[in-house]
Amino acid sequence: MRISYVDQAKADAELKAAFTGPGGTFASNADNAQLDWPGDGIYNNPWSDNFQTRDDHRMSKTFVDTLLSHSDPRLEVFAMPTVDFSKGTAGAAEYAGQPNGLLGPAASPYATSTSRPGAVFYGGGTSYGTFGGNGAKQPSYLMTYAELLFIKAEAAQRNLGGLTQGQAAQFYLDGIKASMQQWGVSDADITAYLARPDIAYQGGTAGLKQIATQKWIALFTDGGQAWFEWRRTCVPNIKPGPSAIFNYVPRRLEYPTSEASVNPDNLNAAIAAQGEDVMSTQTYWDTKTAPTCQ
Repeated sequence: MRISYVDQAKADAELKAAFTGPGGTFASNADNAQLDWPGDGIYNNPWSDNFQTRDDHRMSKTFVDTLLSHSDPRLEVFAMPTVDFSKGTAGAAEYAGQPNGLLGPAASPYATSTSRPGAVFYGGGTSYGTFGGNGAKQPSYLMTYAELLFIKAEAAQRNLGGLTQGQAAQFYLDGIKASMQQWGVSDADITAYLARPDIAYQGGTAGLKQIATQKWIALFTDGGQAWFEWRRTCVPNIKPGPSAIFNYVPRRLEYPTSEASVNPDNLNAAIAAQGEDVMSTQTYWDTKTAPTCQ
């Protein structure tokens, strides 16, 4: 799917081979490819370890606002309610995110008015409070059933991989359901969400945007893959924060400076083939308008 905007024929053939291969594809969340952490104090989920002694993690406003706009029940899992921690009273909004790209002084006021990541990611007590959860054992997801279904939904909408547009809506709805079930959302809440008019599948270009948005949500905790998907689709509308170093969201990583001294021939060949070694240079499969996606 990643190369589908630059080599549709190749993408079509590879998707078809994957969808019809003898090994089959994921059939449920039981098939999710994931790292299961023992949570024994040695091999813990990295998020849980990172949260133990530092309290500067807050949810992104872009992400929280996206979920709030559709009353998404996953928000209650992904984030904690806002709390004025200095007073121990509820904040003005039940869930709120912090703007991205802020320097320390500008970010500090948000510490008591925005949401931490969900309690499910915290391993019991921390140095600054107890939030429940068993985050040390929380799996790290490599690929999920939901992601597969969104791949199939997009493939169907674009008539790729032997799928047809008539199948797109069901794959899209099943993808949302699988994501919600993965995170323990109740059947009643899933049914209510899928019945919302703003969630109903629209088809066409609007449908592709819906698929991309829901896939981006479902990739929560897999930030690298979510970034790759944003670069490929430009969904959702993400802009640099006010204190960001660049006036664009990076489109690639730069080579480490050590390459210039230990591997200059291959480095120069790569730059000649790929373009300038800067974060605004798009990779060959990234075809959206550089450098801002706007």
